[in-house]
Parts: sequence; structure tokens; C-alpha cells
Amino acid sequence: MKMSQYARKYFLERDCNCAESVFLGAGEALGLGVTMADAKAVSAFGGGMGCGSTCGALAGAMAVLGKVLVRENAHGTEGFKDQCAALKADFEARLGSIECQVLKPRYFNETERCMAVVEQACAALEARLEAAGVGKPADEASLTPEQIKAAKGLGFLQQKGTRKFNGRVITRNGKITAAESRCLTEAAEKFGDGEIAMTTRLTVEVQGIPYENIEPFRAYLAQAGLETGGTGSKVRPVVSCKGTTCQYGLCDTFALSRKFHERFYQGYHNVTLPHKFKIAVGGCPNNCVKPDLNDIGVIGQLVPQLDLDACRGCKKCAVERACPIHSCAVHDGKLDICADTCNHCGRCVGKCPFHALDSGIRGYKVYIGGRWGKHVAQGRPLGKLFTSEEEVTAVVEKAILLFRDQGKSGERFSDTIERLGFENVEAQLLGDELLRRKDEILSDAKAVVGGATC
Repeated sequence: MKMSQYARKYFLERDCNCAESVFLGAGEALGLGVTMADAKAVSAFGGGMGCGSTCGALAGAMAVLGKVLVRENAHGTEGFKDQCAALKADFEARLGSIECQVLKPRYFNETERCMAVVEQACAALEARLEAAGVGKPADEASLTPEQIKAAKGLGFLQQKGTRKFNGRVITRNGKITAAESRCLTEAAEKFGDGEIAMTTRLTVEVQGIPYENIEPFRAYLAQAGLETGGTGSKVRPVVSCKGTTCQYGLCDTFALSRKFHERFYQGYHNVTLPHKFKIAVGGCPNNCVKPDLNDIGVIGQLVPQLDLDACRGCKKCAVERACPIHSCAVHDGKLDICADTCNHCGRCVGKCPFHALDSGIRGYKVYIGGRWGKHVAQGRPLGKLFTSEEEVTAVVEKAILLFRDQGKSGERFSDTIERLGFENVEAQLLGDELLRRKDEILSDAKAVVGGATC
């Protein structure tokens, strides 16, 4: 891709000025590792230094020429003045002037502003670098497959056809502190293109990090205790809803997902699995983070405990009105809760003025074998209500161990369950044999090849 194509992206899509666009576009095309933060050094040259003087696009091109050709300083670089003069002369020959106040009336239009001038600045710079025998544009092929794979292992996903990567920064189920947020913002400006994106699993991706900036970026994040990762055939960062602070939350999702994060994402970080393994924690059956579409999903439960002796069979039953899925109804003068349809959301508990439904059993429902993507599978619930964090943590660990022990390379957990049979897998997860064999399953002697591509 030509310099002008890179520059167009900055000029028309990201609203950079002419000097910034040439500097960033040429820098990206040449693989110089320049960032939005670096471009601030040429920002003042836009619009002819803000007064219609020397064209900012030419100034941006001059800055790139210096970055490519200058050794320690300009005075110590033989022939640098001549290269600058030649670039200026080429630019002037193409456009008839180097003055913004002359060029703008000729080339500016409402649709693309001064893009024509930016393109000619890039073309003049390319010609000058080619004449100097340097500055061959960088492309995807300039990175070896080994380099790309190593970067991916650190949480950096390559932007197609470039030397730039999106760096995935791990959060604790989407939570970051104000100090961490400041560090992320600074890192995005210093080492990336200044943009930050959120993933569907609540990690943060800093966009446009040149390959050369990967390690400096990681070192900068480390100051705030942040790290990159979240790729490969491993346990992925845990995602949870905000059930801890939500009015419908039935469990402390932050605490439970943090426990999972430390025990399974961090604790199993060096354990290779047949494929990626995703964990989600939902605070209630509203399923905001879709636990049943994860390899294993945990959902908070509140199972209503009805005291029929206290029920007066009210014709306008407060419990019946409170149930959002119509599982509660008065039949033959008594309240009935349909066990087949009740999802244990707990919205009915405490609604009876006569105290027929003041309590419920708190616990967790666990779904296994969910996934989304090109192939979608809805997880199935285990036939047990888990009533403690210890119980639910143990079943998550057993699921990971079973996947490593009995899964085949390249298959997701849902495929493993389908192949082995749900009842077989459920029996193993509710038993203790997998935990007894933990050391054997995790041993280095048991070779496992992962099939995840990102």
C-alpha cells in the first residue's frame, strides 16, 4: 500500500491535519513505529504553520525524511541538506508552490479538503527516498510467521497487511481503576494510534501498536500492574455481569469472577488445552453476559421456599404479579410455583404480605458446553444446585481438567461433551475422580496441542 493511502486514512477518517497525516501515513508505510503521540511534534505545521506559510504536508514529509536519513543529528549527516532541498524542489515542481496560501485556493474542496496536496507530498517523499536508496515500504511479509505467532502469544493480534497490532489488555471482568485507565490512555497515545476498543469479553484492546513498540508498550503497562494476553488455547479472561451492584443480582459476581480469574486464568496460564476455554458469571437468570453460551457458565439462583400454611389464596396475589415469567399462580385457593418453568430469579421472594414466601435457597446453576461464533451451541445445565462458592469453583476446575484430559485437539468443549455424552460428562463433573487425578492430567508428560487461532 502506498504512503498516500495510509495518509488518506489519517487525513479523511481520523481528522488529522496535513502535516500529521503525511507524517503518520508515511511512518506507517515505512514501518517506522511512529504514533499519534509522536505526530504532535509536527501538529503546528498544519495549515502552513496556521498562517498560510510553508505547506504542512511538505513539513510532515520533511519530518519523515529526517527520521529516515538523519543519524545522530542533522549536522552529522552528510548530504542531508541536499536531500531536503531536493524534496522541496520536487514538491514545488508538482504543485507550483510550497505556500499554503497559494495551494489551498487551487486544490481545496469540501469533500476531500487538501487531500490532493497530501498525496503529492507523499509521492515526492517516496521519490526522494527511492533516489536515496532507502525507505522501502514495510508490509506484512517483513514480519516472519514466528514473530507474528510470538506476538499473538503475548496478546497482540496483527492488523491485516501491516506491521501494526491490537494489544489486548487484561481486566478483572471489565473492571479497571482510574489509575489503570490513565495508564492505558497514555500508553495508547505513546505506543499506539491513540484509540482504545472494548472486546465483547470486557478486555481492552489498544489499537495500532507497531511491532517495534510491543515490548515498550508492555513495560509501560506494567507500571500500573496491567498485563497483555488472553489469546491461545487456554483459559480465557473471565467475564461477568455487574450483578454485585445490580438490583437483580443474586450473588457477588465481582468476587466470584475475581476468584475464577486468579485460580483459572492466572493459575492455569501455562496449561495448554485442546482449544480456548471461556468462563462467564451471571448474577441472575437475566443472562446479560450469556453464561449459557460459554464453555462453562455460572448463574446466581434464589430458589423460592413456599410456606403453604401461611398462604391465604388471595385473589390478587402479590407473588403472582411479581413473577416475570408467570410461573406463580393461585390454584384451588393456594399459591403454586411451577417447578418446570421457574428460573429461580428470586423476584417473588418477600412479596407476599402474609409471609408465605419470605425465603429462598441461594445457589448457583452451572451450564456446560456453550459457544458462539461460526458454530453456536447453547450450554446445558447440570442437574444440581450448587450452594457454595467452593462447590461451584470445584466444578469449574473439574470441567477444565476433563477438557484437557479427554478433549481432542481443535475441538471446543461443546464438541467434547457431544462426543463423550452429556450424562457421562455430568457424572464426572459431579464426582471427585478428576480432582484426584489433577497432577497427572496437568503433567508435562501429557502432550496437548491447542487448536485456537486467536
